[in-house]
Amino acid sequence: MNTLEKIKLLEKYITTDVSVAADPVVEMAIEKLLRREILRMDELRQQLLKQRSEFEEKYELSSEEFCKRYEKGKMGDDIDYIEWSATIDMLSGIEERLSLLQQGASV
Repeated sequence: MNTLEKIKLLEKYITTDVSVAADPVVEMAIEKLLRREILRMDELRQQLLKQRSEFEEKYELSSEEFCKRYEKGKMGDDIDYIEWSATIDMLSGIEERLSLLQQGASV
């Protein structure tokens, strides 16, 4: 059983009988897992921000301007540009995930 299946099973268990409160230990464990994942995602976010800044400094170009040029095909296909673009995409995805996680955790 994968993680998603386990979470769905836990959700089903918790919602089966709403008159029975969930065990406080389960609540604390879920909260702790959310906080741990927030920390992990934030560490990755910090690494990606650093990497993005290094590209901006190296090429003396903002990531916003880089994206405009890259999407129009004006930057070429240098490996740095591919990595820079991937860094920006990953950073966007991480920020979305962090936002979702922070909704569920009492940070």
